Amino acid sequence: MTKNQFFDVIIVGAGAFSCFSALLLKQKGMNVALVYSENTSPMDSFLQSLNTCWPSLNDPPTRAEVAHGHDVAFYLHEFCIKGLTYFKETLLPLIEDQENWVRADCFRIGMKDFEVEELLDAFHLGFGLKKTTDSKAFKEEKSSLICLNRKIFQENIIKSLIKNNVTLIPYEAIKLEERQSKCIIELKNNSIIESEIVVLGSSLNISKIIPKFQSILIPMSDCLFEYELDNLEKVQFHPFNFRASNGHICASVFHHKDKIKIKLSGPRFLLPGAGAGLDLTKKEIDNKIFQNIEKYHREFVFGLIANLISSQNIFLNQPVTLNSKKVLVDCYPCDELPLLGEYGKLGRILGNSGWLATGLSSGAWASHIICELILNEKSSDLHSRLHPRRLFSKFVNT
Repeated sequence: MTKNQFFDVIIVGAGAFSCFSALLLKQKGMNVALVYSENTSPMDSFLQSLNTCWPSLNDPPTRAEVAHGHDVAFYLHEFCIKGLTYFKETLLPLIEDQENWVRADCFRIGMKDFEVEELLDAFHLGFGLKKTTDSKAFKEEKSSLICLNRKIFQENIIKSLIKNNVTLIPYEAIKLEERQSKCIIELKNNSIIESEIVVLGSSLNISKIIPKFQSILIPMSDCLFEYELDNLEKVQFHPFNFRASNGHICASVFHHKDKIKIKLSGPRFLLPGAGAGLDLTKKEIDNKIFQNIEKYHREFVFGLIANLISSQNIFLNQPVTLNSKKVLVDCYPCDELPLLGEYGKLGRILGNSGWLATGLSSGAWASHIICELILNEKSSDLHSRLHPRRLFSKFVNT
């Protein structure tokens, strides 16, 4: 790589949104570079996730209804549904990974009375929920997708990036300058790259290279536990995902090669400070916290899984093995409304952030919108309330 190499678009980040955007822009004939931290690979963040493409936001839709009104809440609900369809019908064929995904039922579960009431309100407001025989469980009208082998998915995306001649630059971006004629990025290896447009896809990096976002993009930490058990009883069930406790607990459950796989995110409320506003990946976590979370899974969450599988004996006759546990972090805007659109002042810096726990579906549809913004300078699919500039008003001290 030479100094001052010039691209049509430089994308900072290499998660789902960034990789999807790079591939879509290359399909339109643009010269695209993907910039990400050294010692990492594209889609590494996917390896640290539930590997699920959700049909809805993490929080119950009534949260957005109360905070931002029905128009915005329904737009956000539709955003993930459109992203799920786009991911399945456009992006998976593009990276040739269709056989690696299975359709899964998707549930929302209220563990307390007020949570059930919120879900019932969402049902009555038309947010894509159906009642089940369990008064505490609601089924999403749209199915989700679960990845069977996350490494294969990552490998296929990297192959597609290389095949489509996306330039991969494994050096962290440490400085970004927006000018009238171009954008200039300084990398950690002291080299300089330039482009017409910069797209910011790494939430944690946005506040580093645009300091005014430091008080706006709030770190949100969570945990991911991965379990498995032998399916000795040959229990048959359809793969499923569920969210419980207002999104504090998320799970993917499926069987693969005579094993039942269980991936559990949360509960965040057992992490120090509830995980909000703290990047816990930078802190030493007392092992007792992990033990408490695992205890909660075994005492409460496994029961939810047994009910959904319709087999109360599934956890009695064989041990459940904990394969891994880790702390994760993402960023969320301070007003809990995602950011999508122009991050700079001159129209040359675009970005996307804040779709907590919906990286594949929201990232897929956001990449479509970003491409429209770059190609046409507008998108009919973008709601004006998602514009980052809303946070720099007289109500926000920046």
